[in-house]
Amino acid sequence: MKRTRLPIIALASSLVLAGCSNLGNLTSVTDDPCQTLQSVVADYSSGFESYRGSGSSYRLVTIYRAKEELVRGHCEIWAWGDKESAYTCTVGTPNREVSQIRFAQAEEKMTRCLGTAWSTETAIRERDGKPAGEVVRFRNSGGNSPIVSLHRVDDSNRQSVYLYIGSAGRETE
Repeated sequence: MKRTRLPIIALASSLVLAGCSNLGNLTSVTDDPCQTLQSVVADYSSGFESYRGSGSSYRLVTIYRAKEELVRGHCEIWAWGDKESAYTCTVGTPNREVSQIRFAQAEEKMTRCLGTAWSTETAIRERDGKPAGEVVRFRNSGGNSPIVSLHRVDDSNRQSVYLYIGSAGRETE
């Protein structure tokens, strides 16, 4: 597959292909982020095996660099000992306004990329019983499909947006 750099205004998923200099440009290594997203989702049943690069093993998890990244330098695959895996991309933002804009743009793009077979659910993220951002979850009624979720993390120490593709049980770990 030909790899090129495309300017991307991204939320964690870096699926937004537009230019807004005040948001900061991120790059992707894929010509077609929608196709890459769909391919990553399709590889869920194999534990994202074809996307695993070099890894670092820890007591409970091995973290692999993603061979194909929706956001250059920000994606990895987490593999737990219980055979569960997740593909994640995380991007920090300088403030709440930027994280809200990136989140909204990524949600719109992901909705288009995943298509009508996926339903959405929006919720408030909580941390220690207090609001800490928001999440939109995409679910497919198909048998072995993962949950795909987009999170906007908002707490006093950090602002970020991240994409999660994996089992619902590991989504908030």
